[in-house]
Amino acid sequence: MSPHAPLRRRRWFFGSAALATALVAGLTAQTSPATAQGEPGDLRSWERALQREVDADSAARMSEAMSTYPGRVGTEGAERRANYSVDQLTGWGLNARLESYSVYASVPQHIAVTMTGPQRRELEVKEPPYPWHENFEDVVVGYNAYSPAGQATSDVVYVNYGLPDDYARLAEMGVDVRGKIVLARYGQSFRGVKSKVAEEHGAAGVILYSDPADDGFTQGEVYPNGPWRNADGIQRGSVQYIFQYPGDPLTPGRPSTQDTPRLDPSDAENMTSVPTTPISYGQAQHLLAALQGPEAPAEWQGGLDLTYRVGPGPTRVDLDLDIDYRQIPVNDVIVEIPGSKHPEQKVVLGAHYDSWTYGTKDDVSGWTTLMETARALAELRDRGWQPERTIVLAGWDGEEYGLLGATEWVEQHRADLLENALVYLNMDGAGGGKNFSAGSVPALDGVLADIAKDVRDPEHGTLYRNWQQASGEQNPVPERLGSGSDYTPFLDHLGIASAEFGTSTPSGEYHSAYDDLRMMREFLDPGYRYHEASAAYAGTFALRMAGSDIAPMRYSDYATAVEGHLRALDEKQADGRVVDLSPAYAAAREWHAAAKRLEGEARGERADAINDALIAQERALTQQEGLPGRDWYKHMVYAPGLYTGYAVQPLSAIDDAIIGADPATAEKYRDLLVDSLHKATEAARGAVA
Repeated sequence: MSPHAPLRRRRWFFGSAALATALVAGLTAQTSPATAQGEPGDLRSWERALQREVDADSAARMSEAMSTYPGRVGTEGAERRANYSVDQLTGWGLNARLESYSVYASVPQHIAVTMTGPQRRELEVKEPPYPWHENFEDVVVGYNAYSPAGQATSDVVYVNYGLPDDYARLAEMGVDVRGKIVLARYGQSFRGVKSKVAEEHGAAGVILYSDPADDGFTQGEVYPNGPWRNADGIQRGSVQYIFQYPGDPLTPGRPSTQDTPRLDPSDAENMTSVPTTPISYGQAQHLLAALQGPEAPAEWQGGLDLTYRVGPGPTRVDLDLDIDYRQIPVNDVIVEIPGSKHPEQKVVLGAHYDSWTYGTKDDVSGWTTLMETARALAELRDRGWQPERTIVLAGWDGEEYGLLGATEWVEQHRADLLENALVYLNMDGAGGGKNFSAGSVPALDGVLADIAKDVRDPEHGTLYRNWQQASGEQNPVPERLGSGSDYTPFLDHLGIASAEFGTSTPSGEYHSAYDDLRMMREFLDPGYRYHEASAAYAGTFALRMAGSDIAPMRYSDYATAVEGHLRALDEKQADGRVVDLSPAYAAAREWHAAAKRLEGEARGERADAINDALIAQERALTQQEGLPGRDWYKHMVYAPGLYTGYAVQPLSAIDDAIIGADPATAEKYRDLLVDSLHKATEAARGAVA
């Protein structure tokens, strides 16, 4: 379906009595009856049974099976992981299948970075292996997916994190980057933003590196003696403009199947035109040490033992990036456990299995955790359990290149998901460390906290206590979702209520060849105890969302959050009013009152109408017009910013219009927001009419 065509919805908007908001978190119901063997019959008993069933040793075996070789999308390693996963899932009695796509993507042929002044040095573009590394010849060189091929030779300018404020500071210093190769450190925003800003300022090329001040030796012992990035570690990653749209660059809004028309690559709007490539801080040190020009501001000074200067020159570099573009296979692993009462309704859990190198943390840990959840669910089903709603378990391919597998799958199944998907849970890094965190839309805050209180933590008693300690908050609240992982097409494009969770240990292996089994076993999750805890959390979420008579979601909390976002925007325009937000405040308060009333009056006999309304609530917050200049993004409340990278920018269109002093756009998107809030209110009222 064209991204500009109206969405087909059978019952979501315009006052249907089926429209409603959710009951408070924690409501439960009966599910499969007790078996003759005395197995548990009620929902909470099944949850406890699942929590007993998940097993660290089982997760470790799967992690080890998928971590001895790289799993980059489009390679034999990714195919090997997909086939292994299907075999395991099928062996447990689950109906696993592959859903495949053909996606336009980059494939590196030869990457060379040569320092040509003031002396000549060929810089290393791949880490050296350690004796325990297998299949190291298949580890890709350091490169950035969706960088164009190209050759550039020029003086170097150090641009700190390479964000708009950094270039403004350089201009104040009289430094012009036009025609230069900029050297930017990773951090503070998505790497694709760094390419975008460099492109906007006329740079000839971009070199990215991870400074030790951010994730290297200044933080502690480096690999292999500790978890932090050593001087050889290179952060690979995509520079696709996912803030424009993720997925296949040539099929925005449509699945990349055989019969889908494709854009000419020159017309794709989510790829940079600036050659971009990464190096390690050990190699970047040579470039920085030779730079002259003004001394960099104090806050630009990094962790290397030198005075950081901005240039330009006399450091000079030749970039030679031989990068092919071709159609590559993307294979999603899909399992469905049919529901008994409402098989059409979907509770979807997903994790990506592709990785830049070995990827034992990112994201073999998330996929292994979800696989262990699947094994436990299969065991429960053998004992007599069945969900009321269908549970979908998905292993996404191609996440690292630009959320490829998830985006194409969502676009292909758009009609069914719009009609029937209740919720999506993302697991990127679940099990990969010791500190718990979560993100979600506000309607899911309560259930995420409730489940964390129910799941055992190997060091803190419960995952909730872990969350309290990791966040420093007595009552931790999930962060809001922007982009950067596979929930993006569910929430931002279709308006499906979404959440994510993960566990992490502070470290510096990200996207390097050293994201491997040794890192996991020695430093991140020894004994795979948090893989087990994460599988228990994910499985409990699946059971509760798929088995409660009324799904535990609370939209009065959502309305309150929207009011808070509106107040934040008014603070930005305190010195000069761009737009009157009072109609939006009024609409949010009206929604809150209607949702609160429903939460107080909801009863089991209205369950079907209420659950239909849960699906409607998030859909109401989307508009087919989409955000300005990036209409793939439909959500009026949550989206990534054009320059924030992964981070959320609430009420993005209005926020950007306020910053840009554009009252016409601000008023237009205020009115679209008000329309969405009115539809959400209509939904809540419809279920109690």
